Amino acid sequence: MFSCPDLRRPAIELPDWLCQAWPPIQRVIQVECNGRQSVPLPRLADASVLFPLLERFAELYPGIKRPPVASQWSMNYLSVLLPATLAAVLTRDMTIAFWDQDVTLLHDAGQPMALKVPHELAVLAAEQRAEYWSRLMQEHLEPLFKTLALWGGLAPKVLWGNVVGVWDGAFSRLDGSLTREGFAEAHRWLEQAVVADGRLKLRSLQWMVESPAPDVCASIPLRRHCCLHYQLHAPVAGKPQVLCESCPKLHRLPQAEQASYLRSIYLGES
Repeated sequence: MFSCPDLRRPAIELPDWLCQAWPPIQRVIQVECNGRQSVPLPRLADASVLFPLLERFAELYPGIKRPPVASQWSMNYLSVLLPATLAAVLTRDMTIAFWDQDVTLLHDAGQPMALKVPHELAVLAAEQRAEYWSRLMQEHLEPLFKTLALWGGLAPKVLWGNVVGVWDGAFSRLDGSLTREGFAEAHRWLEQAVVADGRLKLRSLQWMVESPAPDVCASIPLRRHCCLHYQLHAPVAGKPQVLCESCPKLHRLPQAEQASYLRSIYLGES
């Protein structure tokens, strides 16, 4: 890890519709470090690199056990990696080369903030996209999750569930209707994706179900495995646990309680 000088320059130019649909996308792809610490993506899976990063990140959650901290770090990292790669590939036909030492993770005390990429990115043809997503999962995330699971003491399937959750969430923010060119095809790619030496089908880790509060939303995602996020929050007397809308713990509650909780998330009702 090293610090970079504060030189502010624009990242790759993204289409206006994308920046308007989800403004944070403009922050997750950078071409300068902007004073943040930087880790080359090919080194991120090394325990000697990742473990100190996670220890610093864990300081945000004093007294919390490692499994939920590791899961949360993965979601924060994926929330940078996946929107950045999807935006570059689907809107600019460019590849973010996660295998290249020049592509780095920018972080603040272990907290993932953005990807730093070269000023010029290689072109990626539409027929090469499926192979690119496969390489991203197998060459980058597979080894990263093995190291992350080792530090956190949690099952890799939880981390892969986070991939599906962030993947679906990224599409819903970038192009929820899946009408832009290439978006529907890219989203469907996950249907056939397998990881963990062919033992785990990614789409089996999250799918859509009928909502218990159809007046709020017609359908909601359901995860097979809890991401453990609720363990980051201390219990509050008289208040429900902090759960994601896709959490299997929420879906096991009586339907009226599920509907009430969804209304609290979407409408702010108490």
